[in-house]
Amino acid sequence: MQKKFAIGIPTLNRFDLLHPALLFYIRDFPNTKIYIVDNGQQKISEKIKHPNIEIIYEGENKGVSASINMLLRKIFDKNDYALILNDDIYFGRKDWEVDNLLTNFKRHFYTAIQDWSVFILPKATFKVIGGFDEEFFPAYYEDNDYTYRMKLQGQSVYSIPFLNPFVYASSSSSQKDPSILTQVPLNKQRYIDKWGGEPNKEKFKKPFNK
Repeated sequence: MQKKFAIGIPTLNRFDLLHPALLFYIRDFPNTKIYIVDNGQQKISEKIKHPNIEIIYEGENKGVSASINMLLRKIFDKNDYALILNDDIYFGRKDWEVDNLLTNFKRHFYTAIQDWSVFILPKATFKVIGGFDEEFFPAYYEDNDYTYRMKLQGQSVYSIPFLNPFVYASSSSSQKDPSILTQVPLNKQRYIDKWGGEPNKEKFKKPFNK
């Protein structure tokens, strides 16, 4: 029987936080595939080995959007739902709990209350909206872009308490590498150019009004 969902985790430089969570995920999700995109050459496969864990290595930082897109392509090859987790949290749910939740999810997009540290994307939504915009590099505004693209297609982002992580370290990659933040103003301007305004002030119905 085809598994409903698989897990995807992008990571750049916080395997120190991801490692203890993975030890719990192996227990919590014994029959679930876990894909990890390692953009920081952290040598994860030397530190943890398990038949359910597959590491995707990149020679350089591909950015958040490209990493998530890689994970989605992997997951949707055999599954109907992608459960994407930050590397600085511990989700704290079991596979049967997620399975039960998914019986009510057919489309749209579902996130934790505070942010996108945990989110579930149905394959049906991905087929309509597509992947994340990889031009928002290395991070920031890719989530706003996806939210607005969903809105244009009559779909919504729902924040639900079930997806709140049990442990939320709130220790982003930029805290370890502040240079990541230098791209934020450029990504903000790209968002404005693409949609005619900042998030919640968009004017265009098509990218770059074309």
